[in-house]
This record gives sequence, structure tokens and C-alpha cells, in this order.
Amino acid sequence: MKKQKMTYLSSGMVGLAGLVLMGLQTNDAQAATNGTVNYADGATTVWTSPEVGQKPARYLATNQQVTIQDTKQVYGQTWYKLGNDEWVSSQFITAGDATAQPTATTTAVKNTVTANFQSGATTVWADTTAAQPTGEYLTYGTTKNIIDQKDLNGTTWYQLESKGWVPASYVVLNNPNLDGVTPITNAPAVTPVAATTTTTEVQAPATTQATTPAPAAETPAPAATTESTTPAATTSTPAATTTQPAQTQTTTTTQSSQQTTQAATTQQAPQTNTTTQASGNAQTVINAALSQIGTPYVWGGSTPGVGLDCSGLVQYAYAQAGVSLGRVTTAQEGAGQRVSLDNLQPGDILFWGGAGASYHDAIYIGGGQYVHAPQPGESVKTASISSYFMPSFAVRVL
Repeated sequence: MKKQKMTYLSSGMVGLAGLVLMGLQTNDAQAATNGTVNYADGATTVWTSPEVGQKPARYLATNQQVTIQDTKQVYGQTWYKLGNDEWVSSQFITAGDATAQPTATTTAVKNTVTANFQSGATTVWADTTAAQPTGEYLTYGTTKNIIDQKDLNGTTWYQLESKGWVPASYVVLNNPNLDGVTPITNAPAVTPVAATTTTTEVQAPATTQATTPAPAAETPAPAATTESTTPAATTSTPAATTTQPAQTQTTTTTQSSQQTTQAATTQQAPQTNTTTQASGNAQTVINAALSQIGTPYVWGGSTPGVGLDCSGLVQYAYAQAGVSLGRVTTAQEGAGQRVSLDNLQPGDILFWGGAGASYHDAIYIGGGQYVHAPQPGESVKTASISSYFMPSFAVRVL
């Protein structure tokens, strides 16, 4: 009798386990997909959430296999769920069976575009207004399939399979090897297409800043021009700030305000306090940030000399001056007092994106320049404020 009971019990357990297994297999068939880590320049961060305020959970190595349980769109960018509170941006994971992928790529007949901008990364925009980037960037030579094309206001736009858009001036159609194509080194001006009405405001393309146009990993806004022949505003900017000796803070601010008023019809990029000297603590922050020039960008990185992302660099630099900041950009927004972009001082933190949803930050070093960790594939470097990649707001901590 005892043996018979054990047989029934064992059978019941097997039956229950079989039902659970069947349920899991059904879910896997419906939602789970294999994926491979494709980022080769460092570790790929797994975040606790794709939303603002996320924290690093763990790191993935190049070519590591993962299981994609779910997907989610956040600010136009696709995120993959790998487990409970584990999310990775889709740009770092190649979805699908790695062994079957070459066959699918070979047999599929699709139009492609290849990034031809050699001096930085090509931004993928959420739509043709060029106001909100998706967070995806194409390095020189990167090829993507396209699913749509629009010709608007004399500008051709291509839609990628990720649903983002790139202007034709930055890419080459159906030429993956870029055979016979001269690389673009100066950032072309892009005419955004407004969602409702088009304004008549003109901003000059920042031709003098063409060597540092690379957008950040995370919403550069190109200059909204209506004429590609508009002269750069730097040639017509009043010379008051370059010919006048350094004055007190009050005088400098007045000159900056006058300059902004005089240049308002040609350029919105402010010429800010170029003669202001950094205070002792601010100079410590700047020196610490500049000491990391050449350190590779690593998403979620906070190790100086090894790998840093934008907010990791800012956090490290301020720590050298004895100031403790939050780890992510949104936390760093509340570290000080909001200041005008027309009245920047060395050491101020520049932010890109809306308040509470910033996606990139940098440290202003004076002279219209800042130091930042741009994006994957690049290293910490200095850049100049321009209408191509204009900060949204600034915060003064010191």
C-alpha cells in the first residue's frame, strides 16, 4: 500500500512539473529571444530600469549570450529585459540566433544606409523634427537597413528598422563599403521638419566647430537652418569680448548680455564669460576632469583611467574638490543652483535634455568649451558649445 501511494504521489509530481514546464516553454516561445552582446570596447552595463533614475545591476562581456524576455520603448529607444530589474539598451545586443543571423542577412534584400560622418557619430532621431534623439548613434562605416524614406523641405530622411530617422547628408545609400565615397569631416547642416508649422528663425551652422561635432550617447540638436549659405555667426559677433581686458564679474556679465542682444538675429549659441577665471575649488574640478582626457567611454563606468561615462566623469571630478554628487545626470541636476547659459562660469555643469530627464552632462571649462565623456567608441575629450549640440541648461555647484 505504501509503495502504491508513493507511485501515485510521484506520478502527481511529475504531472505538475510537466504542466509547469509546458507553461514555461509556451512563454519562451512567445516572448523569449536569444541575444549576443555586440559592444567590443568595454563592458556593457545592465541597468535596474530603462527609466530615469536607474542604477547599474551587473555587467556583460563582449559576445556573451543572453535571453531577451521582453522589450520596451523609452524615449524612442528600444530596451531589452534580461531578467527581474535587468534592462539593456538594444544597441548593445544583437537579437536572434547568432549562427542563423548571417544566412538571414545574406538572403534578405533590403535597402541600406551607411554612416559617412568620420569626425563623430551620426545621431538617430525620433522623427524628422530632429528635436529628440533615440539614444542610438551610428559610427563611421556602420550600415543599417531602412524601411522608409521621406523628402521634406529639400532634405531626404531615411527611417531605420529601429524606427529612428537619419538625414541623407550623413549617410550613403546602398553602398556598405563606401566604395568611391569621400568621408564627411565637417558636420552638414540639417533642416529640421517641424511637426506643425515652420518658424522663420535662422541659426547659423557652427562651421568653426566642425572638428568637435560628435553627439553624446544619450540628445544633440543640429542647427535649425533654412539656408546652407548663412555665414557663421562667429564672423559677425561683436568683438567686445575679445578686445576688452578682463573685468570684474559684474562687467563681464554686462558684456555678455550686450553681446547676446547684438547677436540674437544670427546665432543662439551664447558667447559666455570667456574671460572669467575659475575659483580654487572650480579649478580643482576642471583639472580633475581634464586629467581623464583619453579615458575610454564605458556606459555606467566610474573608474578613472579605465572607463567613465558622462555622469561618472562629473561625479569623479567634483569628488576631487570634496563635493559628493549623485551617480546619474538626473541626480546631479539638483546639486546646485540653475544658471543661465549666458552667464556660465568655469566649473558649472552643463546638461542636455529636459529637467528631470537629462541624458548627458559635462563640465564647463571656460572660453566656450567643456570637457565630457561623449559616447561608446570615444574617449573623454574637450568640445566647444555650438548650435549643433547646444546644452539645455546649466547648474552651478561651487
